[in-house]
Amino acid sequence: MGESLEDRIRGFDHHDQAVVPTIHELLADLRNECPVARSEAYDGFYVVSKQDDIVTVAKDGETFSAAVQGLGAVAMVPDAETTRAPLFESDPPEHSGWRDVLQRFFTPPAVRAHEPFIRQVTDQVVDEVAPRGRCEVVGELAARIPSLVIAEVMGVPRDRQHELAALTRDLVAPTSVEDAHRAGAGLVEFLRNEIAERRTRPDQTGDVLSAVVHAEVDGRIATDAELLKHAFLMVSAGFLTTVDTISSLMLQLAEDHATRRQVTAARTLVPRLIEEIVRHESAVAATGRTVLAETTLGGVDLRPGDRLLLAWGSGTRDEQYVDDPADFRLDRQQRGRDLGWGSGVHRCLGMHLARLELGIVFDKILTAIPEFEVEPGTEPERTYGVLRGVRHLHLTWH
Repeated sequence: MGESLEDRIRGFDHHDQAVVPTIHELLADLRNECPVARSEAYDGFYVVSKQDDIVTVAKDGETFSAAVQGLGAVAMVPDAETTRAPLFESDPPEHSGWRDVLQRFFTPPAVRAHEPFIRQVTDQVVDEVAPRGRCEVVGELAARIPSLVIAEVMGVPRDRQHELAALTRDLVAPTSVEDAHRAGAGLVEFLRNEIAERRTRPDQTGDVLSAVVHAEVDGRIATDAELLKHAFLMVSAGFLTTVDTISSLMLQLAEDHATRRQVTAARTLVPRLIEEIVRHESAVAATGRTVLAETTLGGVDLRPGDRLLLAWGSGTRDEQYVDDPADFRLDRQQRGRDLGWGSGVHRCLGMHLARLELGIVFDKILTAIPEFEVEPGTEPERTYGVLRGVRHLHLTWH
C-alpha cells in the first residue's frame, strides 16, 4: 500500500531534493484533493496549490504579509530572519513607495537601454562555447550571461562587474554546503562595500542600487542591514531565476526536437517559447506569506501567524485554466493568469528585462547551435525549493 496524500504532505519539505522527481505529480494531487494542505515541516505551514487561491493571497496584503520567516532558502545574509528587505518583504502601502523608487529602472524603454550590453555579453559567451561541441550548460553558459547583466543593472562599475559575476556564479552549483556559504559570504561582503560606497556620495549615477540607498520611504531611509538583504535578494531575483529559466529551456529543447526545430525556423516564436517555459517550469517555484488576520482559504480556517507556501509552479499548471498542463506547447491560448511572473503587487518587477534577456539569449543560441542533445551517459539533475531549475546539464552538438 502506498502512502496516502495526507501522509505525503505531512512531511513535505520543499527544500528536500528528494521531492524533485515527483513534485509535479504531488502538486497535481494537492490541486485536485487538498488545495490548501498542511505540512508539519519547519514547525508547520500550508501549501497553497490552486491558481485562484494563490492569486487571492497575493492580492490581499492586509490579510497576508510578504514577510515570512523560516520558509525561504538558507539565509546567508546577517540578521536575515529579523530584517525586512525593502520591496521584497514589504506590504502596502510601504511596498508602493519602494516600487515607485525602482519602477523607472524596469520600464520597457529603460530595459531597452541595456540591449546593446546584453547582446555583447551574449555574443561573447555563446561564440566562445559553440565551437567546443559540448558544454555543461548551467555553469558554462546559463550563469555567465545573467551574472554580468545584473551587475550592469545594479550599477556596479565595469571594472568590478566580473568580480560580482564570479561570486554569483559560485552560488548556482556549489560542490558543498561549505562552498555555498563561502560564496554567500563573499557576495555579502561585496554588496556591503557597494552600499557603503554609495552612502558616501550623492545619487548621481542613476542606477538601481544607488536609488535604493538614497531613497526615503515613509519618512526614513533604509538601514544598512535592510539594504544588504535587499541587494542580496535583488541579485538573486535578477540572476538565479534567469539562470534557472535558461537551463530549464535548454533541457526542454534538447529533449523536444520538434519544438526546437520549429522555433529555429521561425524566430517570431521565441516570445511564445519563453512564456511557455515560464509557465511549464516556473523558476520561482514557491514563496511564503504570513497570515495577519483570521480568514478562510480553500475551506481551511487560518489564524494570525500561520504561514503559507504559495506554489507558483503549481498555479501555472492548474487544470482549471490549463489544458494538458504537463505538455509543452507553443499554441496555448491564455486563460487565467500567467503566474510564472507572479501576481499582485509583488508581480515580477524585472519581467521586461527578463523577457528581453531571454529573447536575446535564445535567438543567439538557436543561430549558433541549432541542433543539440543531452550528452549520452549523462543525466540532467533538476532542482526544487524556492526556485526550480537544473543543477547540471551536459549537452553535445556537432
